Amino acid sequence: AIVVATGARTAVGGIGAALASTTEVESGLQRASAGLIRNLTAVALALALALVLLSWLWDGRTLLESLLSGIALAMAILPEEIPVILTVFLALGAWRLSKAKVLTRRVPAVEALGAITVLAVDKTGTLTQNRMQVAELAAGDASFQASESDLPERFHTLVEFAMLATPLDPFDPMEKAIQTFGHARLHGTEHVHDDRSPTRQYDLAPDILAMTRVFATTRPQVYTVATKGAPEAVADLCHLPEAQRQGIAQQVEAMAARGLRVLGVARGTWQAPAQDADWPARQHDFDFAFLGLVGLIDPPRQEVPAAIAQCRAAGVRIVMMTGDHPATARAIAAQVGLSERPDVITGAELDALDDAALRERLRRVDVCARLAPAHKLRLVRALQADGQVVAMTGDGVNDAPALKAADVGIAMGERGTDVAREAAALVLLDDSFASIVQAIRGGRRIFDNITKATRFVFAVHMPIIALALLPALLHWPVLLLPVHIVLLELLIDPACSIVFEAEPAAADVMQRPPRPLAASPFTLGNIGFALLQGLGIAAVLLAGHAALQMATGWSEGDLRLAVFTALVLALFLLILSNRDLHHAALFNLRGDNPWLARMFAFVALVLAAVLLIPGLREVMGFSSVRLPPLVAALGLLVLCGLWLQGLRLAWGRRLA
Repeated sequence: AIVVATGARTAVGGIGAALASTTEVESGLQRASAGLIRNLTAVALALALALVLLSWLWDGRTLLESLLSGIALAMAILPEEIPVILTVFLALGAWRLSKAKVLTRRVPAVEALGAITVLAVDKTGTLTQNRMQVAELAAGDASFQASESDLPERFHTLVEFAMLATPLDPFDPMEKAIQTFGHARLHGTEHVHDDRSPTRQYDLAPDILAMTRVFATTRPQVYTVATKGAPEAVADLCHLPEAQRQGIAQQVEAMAARGLRVLGVARGTWQAPAQDADWPARQHDFDFAFLGLVGLIDPPRQEVPAAIAQCRAAGVRIVMMTGDHPATARAIAAQVGLSERPDVITGAELDALDDAALRERLRRVDVCARLAPAHKLRLVRALQADGQVVAMTGDGVNDAPALKAADVGIAMGERGTDVAREAAALVLLDDSFASIVQAIRGGRRIFDNITKATRFVFAVHMPIIALALLPALLHWPVLLLPVHIVLLELLIDPACSIVFEAEPAAADVMQRPPRPLAASPFTLGNIGFALLQGLGIAAVLLAGHAALQMATGWSEGDLRLAVFTALVLALFLLILSNRDLHHAALFNLRGDNPWLARMFAFVALVLAAVLLIPGLREVMGFSSVRLPPLVAALGLLVLCGLWLQGLRLAWGRRLA
C-alpha cells in the first residue's frame, strides 16, 4: 500500500473540513428572548431603584418598607418565566417528537420545524420502502419480467455478471436484491460462483458511476472483469457506437418511466502483459462488452402520498434529491404525488449553472436526479440563498456537510451512518417520511403554545406591576408584599410551563403557510394584546380598591384580601382567554388539555389555604375571612371577565 494523503487531505478529512466550516446559528427564539430579558432587566432595576428612593425620601416610609416595595416591583416586572417556557416547551417538545419516532439531537431545531418551507428528501428509503427487488431484465431486444417462472438461457450471463459485480454479502438493498434474484433463478447451474473472491475492485467514482470487480481465471495472467452501474456510465466503458447508446438510452427511459431503477451490466477480460504487471489505473482501461439492463423496483411507502398532501396543504414544498435516473425519479414523484412537473435537473446540469441560474432553475424544478453527494450541499445553500427554510434528509457520510448546513438536518436512523447522525439535528428512527410530517406538525404546535404562554405571562404581570407600583405613588397602603409576589409566581410558573405546553395542536395547524423563520412570540402585536389584557385587569382592581376604600371604610387587611383574591381568580380567566383566540374565553373549558383541571384545582387549594389557615393568613396580611370582601372579589372578577371578552372581540381576531 502507498500512502497518498493524510489528515485533512484525505476524502474523510475533506468531509471533516466541510463540517467544521459549516457553523450553526443561534435560533430566532434564543436571540429574541435574550434581547427581551436584557431590556426588561434594565427597566426593572431602574424602576425598582426609583420606587425605593421615592417611597423613602418623598413618601416618608421607612427604608425597610421602601426596599420591600422596590423588591416587589422588580419581581413583578422580571418575566423569569420566559427562560422556563423556552426550556420546558422545547425539551418536552423533543420528548413528544421521540414518541413519533423522531429523535432530537439539537433542541433549537424543534423551533425551526414550524418554519420549514422546503423539504429536500432522498427517494430510496424515505419515499420508498428501501426493499429493492429485481423486476425486469433486458438483453438486446429481449426482455424478461421477474413475475415469469423460468429464466431463459439468454439472460443467464447477464444475471451471472450482475452477481459477480456485486459483493456476496452486500449492505446495499439494490445489491441484496441482485444476489437474491440470482441465487433463486440460477441455483444449481454452472453460472453461480459463490466462492469466487475478486482479485481487484474499482469502486464508484464521481466521474464513473460504475463498480468493477476483477476475478482470476484458470488461465495465467487472464482475468474476468464484471461491472455494473449507471447505464450511461457502463455504455461509456464499453465504448459503444452512438447508435447503440441511443438504443440503450431509449430502453432505460422506458424502464425508468415505469418507476424502475436501472443498472447496466457488462463483462470483460484483461490479459496482463506480465506476471507482475501493474493493474490498470482506471476502469476505462479494460475492454468491456455490454450485456444488458437490470431493472429494480422499490415500492413507495403507503403513507407517503397522504403525508405529501399534508405538506402541500401546509405550504411546505417537497424537493426530491436522488442519485437515480431522471425518468425513475420522475415516475416515483408522480406515483406519490410529489410533483407533476416534467422538468428534472441532473448533477451534470447543476455543475454547468452558476449560483444565480441555479436558484432560478430550482424555483421551477421539484426533482433533482443523478446527484453526487457533493451536489446536495450546493442545492441546500442555493435554496437558503433564495430565502427558503430548508429541511434535508440524508444517510451517507458525504451527506453530513449538507445535513449540518440545512436549517433542519434529518438523518436516517435505520440505514444512516454515524457521521450523518452526528451532523443532523433530528434522526428518524423509522426512516419514514410520515414521521417528518409529524415533526413539522409538532414544531408548529410548540411555537403556537410558546406564543400563548408568552401572551399569558405578560398579561398576568401587568396587574402585579400596577398593584405593586401605584399604591406607593398614590400614598395608599401597600397592597402587594414580596410574599404575595412569591405566591403568585408559584401559581404562574406551572400555568405557563405545564398547562400551555400541554395544549393540543390547533385544528388548522397544517393548513397554514409556514411562519417566517425570524418570527417571534415577542412581536409588538402579541405583546401589545397581552399588555392590554393585563392593564384592563389592573385598572379594574385598582378602581375597585379605591371604590371599596372610600365606600366601606374596610381595614387594610380586608381590602388586600378582596383585591388579592380577585387577582388570583383572574389567573383562571387569563389562562382561558389565551388558550384559543377563536373561542370566547369562558367556552375554552373544553377537556382536551389534561392539565387544565389540575391547575385550577391547585390554584383553588392554594387560595383556600392562605385564606383559611390562620398562620398563613397572618403572613399574607389578610383580615379574617368575611363574606363582603369575598363578594367584592367576585364582583371584580366579573368586571375582569367582561374586559377580557370585549378585548378579544375587538382585537383578538387579528392574532388568531
